[in-house]
Amino acid sequence: MTWNTSSKTASGFALAVTAALIGSMAIGSPALAAEVTIPINEGNVPTTAGGAGTISCDNIPADEIGNDQDGWVFVLPDSAGVEGNFISVTATFEDENGDEHVYTTGANGGIVSGSGDNKAYIITPAGWTLIDAEAQVTDPEPDAFFNLTHACPGKPGEEPTTPGEEPTTPGEEPTTPGNGTTTPGNGTTSPGSSSAPGEQTTSANGLPTTGGSTGIMLGLGLVLAAGGVVLFMFLRRRAQADS
Repeated sequence: MTWNTSSKTASGFALAVTAALIGSMAIGSPALAAEVTIPINEGNVPTTAGGAGTISCDNIPADEIGNDQDGWVFVLPDSAGVEGNFISVTATFEDENGDEHVYTTGANGGIVSGSGDNKAYIITPAGWTLIDAEAQVTDPEPDAFFNLTHACPGKPGEEPTTPGEEPTTPGEEPTTPGNGTTTPGNGTTSPGSSSAPGEQTTSANGLPTTGGSTGIMLGLGLVLAAGGVVLFMFLRRRAQADS
């Protein structure tokens, strides 16, 4: 009987110690942080990107947005009291025809690194209206919400400059067909000049010759021929006289 009493006492003591250890562990362990959905500030919607309170393209990667798209940037205020940054943002938009579209940071944007680790962005076609949004965050304060901090309106129809395209030099006038400009090596007239029919032609080697020059050469040939005849006759008569 003495041994049984001691055994029961020891067992009770062990159970008490175990319960105390479990209790202390439960008290000392922090509660798991909960992921909660919070809404957008009701004063921020509905709005178009062009009608947002602040117009800016900050926090939106330039290589992800085009002229025909709008960018939307959301921020967690300090008053939300969340742990860390956004987990995700889901926003509802209305297009020009009144149809609704749901866009998310996972498929249509991203979470901004840096900038206080408290921003996210979504990119949509230009002209849509933001009508509602919600965000997944960790352990927020009661009644927490987030804000649309700024938007980047698109510019549909505006074409970017094509790389390598050279603009016209100011003051440079294009050549007008028929104004007498020359093509190198084709033997045509110089700028602004004109020639009368038959007055100037182009030789095979590209050097111009004129009708007047041809007449002079013909006359010179006749004079030389006549001189040759006269000299021949003179030398013949002299030879006959000597004989």
